[in-house]
Order: sequence, then C-alpha cells, then structure tokens
Amino acid sequence: MKTRLQQAIERGEFVATAEVTPPLSTRASDLLDKAGPLKGLAHAVNVTDGASARAHMDALAAAIILQRAGIEPILQLTCRDRNRIALQKRLGGRSSA
Repeated sequence: MKTRLQQAIERGEFVATAEVTPPLSTRASDLLDKAGPLKGLAHAVNVTDGASARAHMDALAAAIILQRAGIEPILQLTCRDRNRIALQKRLGGRSSA
C-alpha cells in the first residue's frame, strides 16, 4: 500500500514534510502533542534521531507511535554512534543499539 507521501509525489503535487524531535520523556502523549497539529498539514513528519545530543524518546518508537496515530513518519537514523552491524540490527528490530 502506498503512503500519502508516495501518492502525492506520483501525482506531481507539491509535498511538505515537517520535523519533530522526539520528547525528552517516554510519554506518547508528549510526542502527539508536538506532532498532532501537523496531521493533515504535512504529508509526512520527519522523526529525528539523537537530536541535540540529549537522551530523547527512541526515534523508532516515536515513528511507530506516529504511524499508529495516523501521522506518516519518516524515520531518520544517524550513523554517528553506530557501526554497520548496529544499524542492521536496529533496522531489523533486534537491538536497542
């Protein structure tokens, strides 16, 4: 199934994304308070990974929360603190690395 972003690009529409930094807390409500106003305005929401070198909600967890709330996420993973194997494990869902 194609995402809203994919469909808009294929139709040649102007697309807009927005960026959300996962909250410092682990509460889904804190994330949804930040991203909720973007629902219907942005085609997708970028979820940053390791922003400001501070401990935030995990970016993958944040992307899943947004997706379940009907907000299309674009997951960003940084390579800065991960080697290839750690990235593969992270994308495969086998590690919290």
